[in-house]
Amino acid sequence: MKTLSFLSLMFLCQTALSQAVGIGTTTPNASSSLDLGPSAKPLVLPRLTQAQMAAVPNPAQGMVIYNSDEHQLYGYMRYRTPVLSGLSASRWQPVTTGPRMLAWGVVDSFGTEINGSLTYSVTWDATNNWYRLSLTNPHEYFKDSMMLMVTAVGNGSWDQAVSTGELIEANGRLASIKFTDVSRIVSGFNTLESRRRSGFHFTLFDLRKESY
Repeated sequence: MKTLSFLSLMFLCQTALSQAVGIGTTTPNASSSLDLGPSAKPLVLPRLTQAQMAAVPNPAQGMVIYNSDEHQLYGYMRYRTPVLSGLSASRWQPVTTGPRMLAWGVVDSFGTEINGSLTYSVTWDATNNWYRLSLTNPHEYFKDSMMLMVTAVGNGSWDQAVSTGELIEANGRLASIKFTDVSRIVSGFNTLESRRRSGFHFTLFDLRKESY
């Protein structure tokens, strides 16, 4: 195993300012700043925990690390969704080709989780008459890059319509799951009064193929 001395590293950095640097090759690609050559040995990126990744001071766009908690590559990139108050225009993003299943479960009509993955929690919001689906950190819900599939298994007498939405709150981004009794709408009930509890199955997929 070979390591670079400080002087050698400084020399390489100085040389990189004017030409490509090659490690494992005497003919580095002229368009590159660093060419590791055709070696059969791979490059090992810095391995950071979730806490260490979040604590990187002043991260720059283009940084790449291996997240040892998530067992996944992460890059610091600009995202596509509109910037909201309090959020940076860039953040650490998993490097994924999607789709990736984030959570699945079966929930009864009182919000009790019957079974499913260990990556979420569900609570019933009695004020707004909808379910709140929270993902285990560091995942949050983004409606523009995730697919939430919900199948109601409640009282069969209800003519139910299912809708989902994105809740942006102080503790992160959650998903809302609403069940509307269409017969109540026809009978003149308002939107809130027409929302009813229901048991349901759900799966949540991450569709990202690039940073958003």
